[in-house]
Amino acid sequence: MLFRGVGSMLRPSLLLSGSALVGLLSWLCLNGECGWLASLRKGQATEGLSVPLLQEAQLPRFKDKPGPEPLLRRQAQLQARARELEQRSQAHQLLLQLGPFIEQEPGNARLYLQRAQYLWEYSQVGEPEQTAADHLVLRALRDLDIAIALDPYLPEAYLLKARIQREHFGELEQALATLSPLDRIAYRNPQLHLLRSRIWAEQGHLESAFDVANLAIELAKQNQNIADLFDAYLHRGLLWASICNFQLAVADFSRAIELQPQRAEGYYHRGMARAYQGEDKAGAAADLESALSLWRSAGTGSPKLLQYVEAVRQDLLQQP
Repeated sequence: MLFRGVGSMLRPSLLLSGSALVGLLSWLCLNGECGWLASLRKGQATEGLSVPLLQEAQLPRFKDKPGPEPLLRRQAQLQARARELEQRSQAHQLLLQLGPFIEQEPGNARLYLQRAQYLWEYSQVGEPEQTAADHLVLRALRDLDIAIALDPYLPEAYLLKARIQREHFGELEQALATLSPLDRIAYRNPQLHLLRSRIWAEQGHLESAFDVANLAIELAKQNQNIADLFDAYLHRGLLWASICNFQLAVADFSRAIELQPQRAEGYYHRGMARAYQGEDKAGAAADLESALSLWRSAGTGSPKLLQYVEAVRQDLLQQP
C-alpha cells in the first residue's frame, strides 16, 4: 500500500493544535489514499472539496447577546440557503422551458442532453431527500439514453452518464463500460481520460490512473483548452497527494493556479499541501486566505467548509 498512514509522516515542524490539525487531517482523509479513495467510493467529489450544508436542526441558537463569530456563521448559512433556493428556482424554470422544445423536436439529441444536464444539476443543489434525488437522476439517465440512441456520436452524453453512474450510484465498472465507445469517437477529449483516471484511482489502480492523467494533460495542452488543463493538473496534484508526494502535488496545484487564478480550488489544495509539508506555513496561510476570498466573493463554498479553512489558516499564522 503506497499510503502508509498519517502518523508516520508528521514532522516536529507541524505540531499543530486544535482546529488546524482537524482541518489538515480532514484534507488528508479526503485526499490521501486511505480516506481519499474511500470518499471516492462513496461518490464524493474530490477535485473541489464538497462539504454539505448544515441542516436547519444544526443551525446555532443564539443567546440574547451573540458574539460576532456566531452571527457571521449564521449569516453565511442564510446566504447559502438563499443561493440554494435561487438555484432550485432557476433549474425548475429551465426544465419547464425545455419541455415544449423537446415536443417540437423529438429527434434532437442535444435537447435531451441539455435536459439531462439540468436534471443532474438540480439533483445536486443543497441536500434533497434521497428518493427525490434518485428520481431526478433516473430521469436524467433516461434522457441520456435517448440522446445516445438519437446520436451515438455525442461524447457529452456518454461522459455525463458515466459521471452519474460513478458519483451517484458508485457503479464504477458500469461507468467504465459507458466510456468505452469514446475511445473510438472522442479519444482526444481530455475529460474522457480524467474521468477514467478518477475511476481507476478509486479502484486502487494508481499507476494506470497516473498514466491517463498524464495523457489528459498532454491532450489539453494540444487542444489549448485552459479549463481542461486546469482540471487535469488539479487532479494529478490530488493523485500525488494521495501517495504523500506533496512536493509534486504543490507543483501541479501551482500550474493550475497559473492557468486559472480566479479558481479557489487551486489555492485551497496548494495551501493544505504546503501546510502538511510544514516548510512554508506563511505561504500555506496565504493560499488558504486566497481561497476563502474567492469563495466569499463568488458566494460559493459551504459555511462548514469556510469555517474550518479559516480555522486552519488562523492556527498556521500562530505557529512560529
